[in-house]
Amino acid sequence: MEGKVFNDSANLYQDQAKILFSYYKNAAEKIVAQEKNIEQQLAENKSYLSNYQLELETKLKYKKICWYLCFLIVPIFLAIKYGSEAKALEENIKSTTDKIAELEENYKNIFRDYKINKLGVAYVPVAKRVAFNGKSFVIDHSGSMKNEKFTLQIIKQNNLINSSISDLQVLTKEAPVIESTNEPEEIDTGDFSKSIQKVTFHDYFGKLDRTLRTIAFCLKDVDESTVELPTVSPTSDFYSYLEDHATSNPNGKPVFNVFNTKAQDSNIEQFNAINETRKAFSSKSEEIDKTLRKLIVDMANSVQATSQMKVFASNKLVEYSNRILFNTLKASYNFYSPTLEADEIERIKNETFNYTENETDYHPFNLRESSRVKFDMTSMSWVAEDGSRTIVPFGINQIQEEIMAPIVTNLMRENRKDRLAIYNHIRDQKIDYLNQWHRDTEDFYGRNRAEASDLINIMRSNLADYTANFNTLTALKKTVETMNSEGSLEAASTKTIDNSDEVMLTYKMQSQEFIKTQNEFAEYMERLHDDIDEKAKKFGHVEFYDASLRDRQAHDLAEAADNVDNLEDRRKPLAEVNPLLAKNSELPPEPSVDRIAYANLSIDLNSLAYNTLEHLDQNQHSVNNAQEEDQEDDELIENHLEETEEATTPPPYIPEEEEEYYEDVNWEVGDDATYEDEDGNICTYEDGEYDLGNGKIGVVENGKVTNIYDSEQ
Repeated sequence: MEGKVFNDSANLYQDQAKILFSYYKNAAEKIVAQEKNIEQQLAENKSYLSNYQLELETKLKYKKICWYLCFLIVPIFLAIKYGSEAKALEENIKSTTDKIAELEENYKNIFRDYKINKLGVAYVPVAKRVAFNGKSFVIDHSGSMKNEKFTLQIIKQNNLINSSISDLQVLTKEAPVIESTNEPEEIDTGDFSKSIQKVTFHDYFGKLDRTLRTIAFCLKDVDESTVELPTVSPTSDFYSYLEDHATSNPNGKPVFNVFNTKAQDSNIEQFNAINETRKAFSSKSEEIDKTLRKLIVDMANSVQATSQMKVFASNKLVEYSNRILFNTLKASYNFYSPTLEADEIERIKNETFNYTENETDYHPFNLRESSRVKFDMTSMSWVAEDGSRTIVPFGINQIQEEIMAPIVTNLMRENRKDRLAIYNHIRDQKIDYLNQWHRDTEDFYGRNRAEASDLINIMRSNLADYTANFNTLTALKKTVETMNSEGSLEAASTKTIDNSDEVMLTYKMQSQEFIKTQNEFAEYMERLHDDIDEKAKKFGHVEFYDASLRDRQAHDLAEAADNVDNLEDRRKPLAEVNPLLAKNSELPPEPSVDRIAYANLSIDLNSLAYNTLEHLDQNQHSVNNAQEEDQEDDELIENHLEETEEATTPPPYIPEEEEEYYEDVNWEVGDDATYEDEDGNICTYEDGEYDLGNGKIGVVENGKVTNIYDSEQ
């Protein structure tokens, strides 16, 4: 690769030919342009000279004639005039003749001897190859590329991270069934939950969390060396330009240092130093890399499994403790079969406890002892004496059934007569109030209906007057228009216009509006009447406290049992104890958990770990491919240098280390890592990794193949 100047050239020879052709082409064009310019000026001056000569002959002829007639005064003056003009023409002829002579001399003196005595090639350094890890990369000298940062990081606390990794490996192998509480730690969870601001980590989870935090700290606590170089990307336009136009060997030609080629020397030295440091830690880095890769996978597996088990165990613990609590709460209830007592339960559910309805025939709520049910733990159901089973029994509080109900019954029996008199007095008072209320209401209804009818009639009358007046006004306007147009009083008669159809249509539309308004008013009055009746009904209700004090709870319980499906989700588990308890219990505020908590819990750490490692491997594979392409370029340069005798400044080049291929090896995991040498002896591979060909890598430990994986992985 010798480089070139023009894009469409194949080599420097074509570039030189183009430069020569362009030079002589420009010279020829310049000569022709000068000749054309002088020839044009000569033609113009010769034309001027011819005209001057003809005009001079004419002036001299007129002058001669005038002198022949000199005895006349006028010809004398004309002869003088023509003589003066002839003299001016002679001067013009002389100057034009001189100009023509000058142009002819210039034409002869046009430079035509253009030639090139020597054509040479010189080079300008614009980029440089820098050896790196058996390969190379290109840096820019021209200032066309931006600087790229190279960084080497070395962990400061190597012993700490090793011990932490060892601790983590121990923790990830097995988790305790029950955590100890010797070293509890409180963790701030305010970012994940507003209601749960702190969570206590006990020994296992606390140590696991501290170990992970320690490893994260060590991975961030590193010594960092950085250098910036204007590298040229193999995919950039500048790199493509270098491939087409540049060369690494000037072949002894002059080199002009237009750009500062020494500007990056200090950075290159620093880069080489960083590279040497990296090589010194290469084996250790590979070990750390393998450890960290394994750590990522193990940590993901352990944290995923442990957290899931923790959540699962917590949920199970809450469920179990709630079940124990519910069973404890059930102990205070007597449970009956809802099938055997369906009639009684339905009766009490529909009971209104209104004295006016059941002052004499009220039957207290009573469940038969034979309808009691017992819990069968084997079938998780309730069993009655007749063998019938139910899942959701009807439970009534023992205190209410066995204590409160009898007490209320006995107490109410003592002064029943006096209390009935009070009930009757209250009922009579309410009846009087209701009668007066209904009278006032009906009077209100009547007055409003009459006023509404009067209003409708007034509106209809006003509509008729408006229609008649509108017709008269319309006729008057048409009469005035006719008088103005015809200018005669005969047309001043007011004519009645028959627009009955228009009037009827207007009346119909307005009537519909009246009817609509009337209907809306009537509907409003009906709603008002119904509302008043409903309120009157409620007001007329006389609470029968003899029954409500005793059986109100049973009534509410029967209603709650029919509405279990309408309870909110947090209350439904309490319905297993008692539907009324589930309905009326005061629950603590629902835990407020931010979305970020659910998002974190939904993360699949295992997939994330494997995807992260795969992404890293893909990036490394891309880097290796780019380095291989650079290596191919280096090999082409090296081959060219070997073929060129005049090479004086070969590019820096470090060949790749030789790779061993064992294409004849057909290992399987667990096989003996042996092979037959050239002499027929059976030999064993040393511990390490071997390229098996076909994109496979074999891992040998203690004479056995422990693993085979794809080289891309």
